[in-house]
Amino acid sequence: MSSDVYIIKASREDGQKVLSEKARTLFKAGGFADCFKENDLTAVKVHVGEDGNNTYITAPCIKGLVDELLELRTKPFVTDTTTLYVGRRHNAIDHAVLAAEHGFSLEELGIPFIAPDGLSGTSAEAIPVNGEINKEVFIAHGIARCRSILSVAHFTGHVASGLGATLKTLGMGCASKHGKMQQHAALTLNIGDDCTSCGVCSDYCPADAITLDDVKAHIDQDKCIGCAECMAMCRFGAVGCNWGLETEVMQKSIAEHAQGVLKGKENRAAFFNFVMSVTKECDCFGTPDMPSIVEDIGIVASADPVAVDAAALDLVEDKAGCELGQLLGNNEIDPRCQIVHAERIGVGSRDYQLVEIDQQVKQI
Repeated sequence: MSSDVYIIKASREDGQKVLSEKARTLFKAGGFADCFKENDLTAVKVHVGEDGNNTYITAPCIKGLVDELLELRTKPFVTDTTTLYVGRRHNAIDHAVLAAEHGFSLEELGIPFIAPDGLSGTSAEAIPVNGEINKEVFIAHGIARCRSILSVAHFTGHVASGLGATLKTLGMGCASKHGKMQQHAALTLNIGDDCTSCGVCSDYCPADAITLDDVKAHIDQDKCIGCAECMAMCRFGAVGCNWGLETEVMQKSIAEHAQGVLKGKENRAAFFNFVMSVTKECDCFGTPDMPSIVEDIGIVASADPVAVDAAALDLVEDKAGCELGQLLGNNEIDPRCQIVHAERIGVGSRDYQLVEIDQQVKQI
């Protein structure tokens, strides 16, 4: 069955206030108010951006969506889980401070930021899914217990999964640390002969799994959690894995975690992809001014998380004239795997109808 996916053309050059109004226009056009009820504890799932990153979707861009929820008399909270890697989003305290610095706060949005997975990222509920990869998934307690979800994803590339959009925002971004480790466990990383023993991978490894000698770095597979931070940080392309098999397993696990997030919230969630500032790497990178790999397209939204990712990916590839893997410089990775598996397990449908919303919103 075909799902409606609504799109409005937009770019960073519109400015934050116009982007906010365009997102709000999509909310109304899609009739997403029906997904939320008075007194719902509603999670507004975002990525607050890593320290130093400036290509994430900023807080003012989602103000219109938050205002819609407040008008519906829900009890919304802006939320994001803690990370496996060590940084300013590794625990709830540092994460909340960073979120406030980036504008995701009661003062700026009118709703509080709440880390849903507890102080250290271990507060979770085991949700049975009986999937191909996971029999149960570990979802952040606050996500499992909320009544409805408004997901706001920034469409980007990703070093391990190829695609970071709605399914990853749900599956990875709403999982506890245990759940994140389940998903990353598919990756078996290795360091090749291109290694210069510079030590950067060791500095960024959250599991203290990398040691150095005079020739190269070495990964202790018993300690490695498969987060791929070493791969992301290596400037020499020395870190590799079995892309054909291992990223497929990881993406399937992401889809099954997304299924767990949405269990019990059928027809109680709306999903937005901001397809602009599409970068090769995700917003977890603390790198400023990461270049875009395709021109800005707009904002797409749907009540179907599979359809909204399928549509966004098609739009990006059509605009670029090539597949996303080529844009990322890795033809071995197939980012559609997560979308196909999510459809197979009943999360949504890849069959969609694109509905273009033609409304010009003036700069304020």
